[in-house]
Amino acid sequence: MTFSRSVPLPWLASLALAATCSLSVAARAETLTAEEAVRRAASQNPSLRAALLEATAARQAVAAEEGARKPTLSASVTGDYKEPFHNGADPVDADGDGVPDTDANDKPLTIPMLKRSSTTSVTSDVALRYTTDVGTSLEVGASARSGTPGPNYGAQAYVSARQPLLRGAGTDAVLAPYAQAQASAVAAEQERELAASQTALDVLGAYWELWYAEQAIVVQEQALAAAQRLLADAKARAETLGTGTKVDVLRFSTSAASIADSLSQARATRAARAIALGRALGMAPASAASLAPTGAPPSLGALPSADALVRAASERSLELAALRADLDAQRARVSAAEDADQIRLDLFAMASMDGQWVRDGLPGLSLPGGRPAFGVLGGIEIELPLGGGRASADAARARTQLAAAEARYQARAEAIAADVSSLRASLEAAAEQVALATETARMAGELAEAERQRLSLGTATSADVVQAEQTRREAELRRLRAAVTELTSRLQLDHETGALLVRFASVLPRRSS
Repeated sequence: MTFSRSVPLPWLASLALAATCSLSVAARAETLTAEEAVRRAASQNPSLRAALLEATAARQAVAAEEGARKPTLSASVTGDYKEPFHNGADPVDADGDGVPDTDANDKPLTIPMLKRSSTTSVTSDVALRYTTDVGTSLEVGASARSGTPGPNYGAQAYVSARQPLLRGAGTDAVLAPYAQAQASAVAAEQERELAASQTALDVLGAYWELWYAEQAIVVQEQALAAAQRLLADAKARAETLGTGTKVDVLRFSTSAASIADSLSQARATRAARAIALGRALGMAPASAASLAPTGAPPSLGALPSADALVRAASERSLELAALRADLDAQRARVSAAEDADQIRLDLFAMASMDGQWVRDGLPGLSLPGGRPAFGVLGGIEIELPLGGGRASADAARARTQLAAAEARYQARAEAIAADVSSLRASLEAAAEQVALATETARMAGELAEAERQRLSLGTATSADVVQAEQTRREAELRRLRAAVTELTSRLQLDHETGALLVRFASVLPRRSS
């Protein structure tokens, strides 16, 4: 009896097509290790590049504040020409003899007239200004001028100082913008470190998920090959030896078709995992399809105690470090806002030395008394808003925002401590699951082999063999999944405690290019 024509196998065509696609991808596969994947992401991942650029911008802001603290020099030269009108008088010369006419008292006779004159002047100024760390504004300057009529010349030198007593006084107020810029730069650097660690975590997670997807394909392919051998044996027994049944052929055929369907799904999952890894590496989906991991999940060493992990998270967590830097920046903003909320009360003083010379036909240039004129100016200024003003509300808002930031920090610190403890417990369970799944897979393999032997002896049914083979396949997949779960959980734990960045410090960038 033969049953070859009565057993339709439509899944064989699909399997052949999937195998052809798989071979095409394998032929152009681009293999890379986990470290190579992290290195590639370090240079191509856009999120990490953005964090690097933001850290660079924050350092440039610090440089800008440092530049703002340097002295400034100003200089100018101005020229002026004017033709002002003024009241004047012309002499009367009625007889035209060139001699002005006079009145009865021999005084010259004049006619009032509107006249126009001209003046010119050139002025040059130079000044050096600087504000000290305690808020003292200092200025040293000089000016020179010359002009007509005259001609006359003048020069002045002065020095002035203004010292705030309330608003703007002290290093806390003067250096507040610099302190904010520094704190923001530290926060940006911590965010950069956090982004680098998160990038490594994302890449490694996608990498080992792709590794699992490829191993799942191998398991399904081996199971399909075993099912096809069992199907061929069942056909031989039914068609040639006459010791088999149509039921056995159908059962093994159905099992092979089911495995082929699982294999097709595994290949689709593998393609999706490759695209996910490519996205983390900054690659286009078409290019990512050829990515292929190498090696097996590594051992990351002994698991530290729960207390040690919580301490490490508190001390070295990159996320908490970034939040602490944000708190420092917030405190600097509060300090600046509280300073702006004060009354402005300034002391000021200026001393000057002035000289002026007029060319009046006398030999040389001289000053009255042989010395320049000195001047001293001093006083006190006060400025206060009426009705509270905006600064008071701004200071209150800054204090409230600081309190909110401190509460968020405390909440996140507690959450990270809880996450670390939970991850450690999950890791202990994952390690046990790996051991159990490994043992289960070994026993399932032995059971499947024993059932095949029993089938050949006629003491087992095809259903027993199919069930044993399915159990072995599922046990092997559970073993692989448990291994990947343990590894990714450990990587997540290392990320939370700052150890992941240390592990990949040699391949992750610390500055933007």
